[in-house]
Amino acid sequence: MNRRPGHPLTPHNESSRLAALLDFEVLDTPAEQMFDTITALAAQICGTPIALISLIDAERQWFKSRVGLDASETPREIAFCAHAINGDRLFEVDNTLLDPRFCANPLVTGDPDIRFYAGMPLSDGQGHNLGTLCVIDRQPRHLNDEQRHALRLLAEQTVQLFELRLQARRQREQAALHKAMFRSAGTAVLVTDLDGLIQQTSPGVATLLGYNPEQLQGQPLELLLAQNSDQLPDDPQRPQLATLAGQGQVHEVQLRHSNGQSVPVLLTLAPISLEAQAPMGYLCIAHDLSDREEALQRLHKVAAHLPGMVYQFIQRADGSSYFPYASRGIEIIYGLTPEAVSQDAAPAFALIHPDDLQVVTESVALSAVSLQPWYREYRVLHPQRGLIWVEGRSTPQLLDNGAIIWHGFINDISERKHMERLKSEFVSTISHELRTPLTAIAGSLGLVNGGALGQVPQAMAEMLHIAELNSQRLRQLIDDLLDMDKLIAGKMDFNLQLLELDTLLTECSTSHQSFAQHHGVQLLQVPGPPLQIVADSFRLQQVLSNLLSNALKFSPAQGVVRLFSQLHGNCVRIQVSDQGPGIPADFAGRMFEKFSQADASDRRQKGGTGLGLAISKELIEHMGGRIGFDSAPGQGSTFWIELPLDAAAEA
Repeated sequence: MNRRPGHPLTPHNESSRLAALLDFEVLDTPAEQMFDTITALAAQICGTPIALISLIDAERQWFKSRVGLDASETPREIAFCAHAINGDRLFEVDNTLLDPRFCANPLVTGDPDIRFYAGMPLSDGQGHNLGTLCVIDRQPRHLNDEQRHALRLLAEQTVQLFELRLQARRQREQAALHKAMFRSAGTAVLVTDLDGLIQQTSPGVATLLGYNPEQLQGQPLELLLAQNSDQLPDDPQRPQLATLAGQGQVHEVQLRHSNGQSVPVLLTLAPISLEAQAPMGYLCIAHDLSDREEALQRLHKVAAHLPGMVYQFIQRADGSSYFPYASRGIEIIYGLTPEAVSQDAAPAFALIHPDDLQVVTESVALSAVSLQPWYREYRVLHPQRGLIWVEGRSTPQLLDNGAIIWHGFINDISERKHMERLKSEFVSTISHELRTPLTAIAGSLGLVNGGALGQVPQAMAEMLHIAELNSQRLRQLIDDLLDMDKLIAGKMDFNLQLLELDTLLTECSTSHQSFAQHHGVQLLQVPGPPLQIVADSFRLQQVLSNLLSNALKFSPAQGVVRLFSQLHGNCVRIQVSDQGPGIPADFAGRMFEKFSQADASDRRQKGGTGLGLAISKELIEHMGGRIGFDSAPGQGSTFWIELPLDAAAEA
């Protein structure tokens, strides 16, 4: 809508029209002869003293070319062309003084005294009128049909010149970029004609092969390929180059240096051609492989001194796998040679212990999906050494072709496993040997302190009480060691049965009330939903007892510990919440490790073996559940257990 009479309308597609105008990159550019020729022809054909190529931007009309006018631009609001761009046909005003839109226009009442105007929109073919090709006279007049037709043709030619000008500029920029890339390429680049004669060389050729560009100009490519008769065709004429370039492959070859030595390179040949046209020549790119060869030799030397096997393992998209690189250490791990697995990894997998094979293959598959590092300890049936334990770890990487490659090593840990077994047997033996006499000592001290042998003298009472507490702590440590030993050996039995959850939690809460009163802490059981779970009652109470004891010990006096349960997906979550100091951030990651304690000093105020949570984690996982915690320093902690619901009860 006009703001006032005489002001031009704004095109409905103004934002996209301005964007199209800017894309041509023609605004505020110097005069160019090809456009001045257009305006000169327009003025001559139409017999007018003024002709313009006018472009309308957001605030002005700017003249790319002008004949008979000194001004380079005018405000858009008084521009005749701003009216013309609202239509697709010639916009013609025979006498401006008789037209109410223009009779008061400053360009009519003053210089240049416009009386006649005819403007043909410059359309980019996408519905955007960028401006006009217009002719102007200082006296009224009327164009004939031939003049109008000529003006339309010249307008079309103007837009074509805009497009050609932009294309030429982009081509110059691309040519400059390609030239800069060609000159700065670290690799050796050569351009040949169809007959294989070298036309251009990059500076990298001198660096790689020692030739000056002048030495190779016009020389056949076979000058550099003379030593590769067994790898490339003898005659590098057009048929052979066309065949190699058409294969779309790279070739590892030896090029001849100017000093006569051979240089290992990765050679790529590609035809140079315009779209849908025959090749004009060939582009040859040679990547220096000397560093790779040196690095490979260094890798072989380093790997030879490592105790295990360094490798690269690739799993193709179709599921097949192989070892593109394996150090000689593969003989120690699998009793195989690198060549035996270079195309197929099956011989190595065939030597994995049958009981471990599925776990290993599943862990590899999981690492491939998640792209997380792979780690696994497993057994290998070595052809010469018998059963051995190995430890493998590697990092996966996704390749462009969809395959996954792992970079890593496998180490023999048979000796470590043997020592762990000896240590476990030693701990188990000592624990069993200590348990009987320690039980007798603790029982005797309990009887003495209980007055079974009469009143204990006051001077001895405190020392006997300390002895009883320490014997109980030592017995707890032995019990924990034995439990851990059973779990590790897989000898702990679990009696899984259907349990009423609320009843079990009530029993746990009741049994810990005296312990809570001793610490001055209130223990509350919050009623939960009536659910049934499948678990070992004794082992679950053992875990809850550990969590409640920790919560009560670490809660402040007059604090509150809550025991409650709630549904959590298809599981039930049992939670123990306290108001203690919380878990230090630097200790959270080691919470469930053996012998881990946030305060490990010999002056810590709270006792404990450091095995309770580690045992709890093993017990819960053996019952098909999970254990974890949520905590913030100074804001208390909530330890939780998740166990599966009974399927019938859940339904």
